[in-house]
Amino acid sequence: MLVSVIVPVYNVAPYLREALDSVVNQTYKDLEIIIVDDGSTDGSADICKEYADSDTRIKLIQQSNKGLSGARNTGLDIATGDLVAFVDSDDSISPFFVELLVSAMISTDSSIAICRCSVIYASGSMKGVAASYFFPTISNGSYERSDALRLLVEEKMSVNVCNKLFRREFFSDVRFAEGHVYEDAFPCFKLFDKAERVVLVDESLYNYRRRPDSITASVSMNNINDCLLAHNCVSDLIRQKWSDVIPEQLYLKKHQKIVTFLILSYIKLIKSGTRDKSLEHELRALILKTKREVGINTLEPKAKIYYYVIKVCPALIRVLRNK
Repeated sequence: MLVSVIVPVYNVAPYLREALDSVVNQTYKDLEIIIVDDGSTDGSADICKEYADSDTRIKLIQQSNKGLSGARNTGLDIATGDLVAFVDSDDSISPFFVELLVSAMISTDSSIAICRCSVIYASGSMKGVAASYFFPTISNGSYERSDALRLLVEEKMSVNVCNKLFRREFFSDVRFAEGHVYEDAFPCFKLFDKAERVVLVDESLYNYRRRPDSITASVSMNNINDCLLAHNCVSDLIRQKWSDVIPEQLYLKKHQKIVTFLILSYIKLIKSGTRDKSLEHELRALILKTKREVGINTLEPKAKIYYYVIKVCPALIRVLRNK
């Protein structure tokens, strides 16, 4: 089976060779490697061309900057493989990444294969650097669709698409939202909804680099709003399609987590001196939404959400108003 590996590239010259070397040196050779240079200005484009000139499996696309989602979508538009994987250009993969995931998919008749991911804090080469932690931490084996969806909601499986192998046909009506961060969440849920079975390979085959200057590491109103947008899209999907699969308690716990995240993010913005009326508007909207969905006369776990939103958010609004 032909596997399309999509590598979006934007201004990652210090890390790019490590990423591309890990892709071209896969033990599984039936690859279509799609490199999308998303308007790089730091020399990454020259590195991409060098690799494309030396390997006939590589298709190099150069475009004006559209962001990570736009680059991935461009790769999907031209991919012809039976299966598709994504490798971010500051990460790297094991030489056995594709081979083991393909083998697991075939042997278990699964539509999505996942490997464990090593999270590495490194500004240089990741080789020889110990991982800070691994995910997911669940048991290896195959999971039926309903179990896999529950694990996504519980965040025991990540929504990151980069440590996964998908059937390309699943992307016929799925694309990444351009212009937003947290772009993996909604597509990943939709992709899992299409899979009868998901298999987890019990080996760390993807090396995920954590950089302090990464987009998702920073706190800003745009990031907060994008996180809330992704959460609301997933929540709507859960209510509309999976009420028979996702227990209400799990959905409420997920809502509680996003409320906690928003509160902590707003506090960070306050400490940094940010003043923005939209903060207060967002909090008020969240309070009203939670009041409608949860109500006042509730028991656990709904009472937890009631406490966080109805009690904590108004206090935070007062702090914002007095800044």
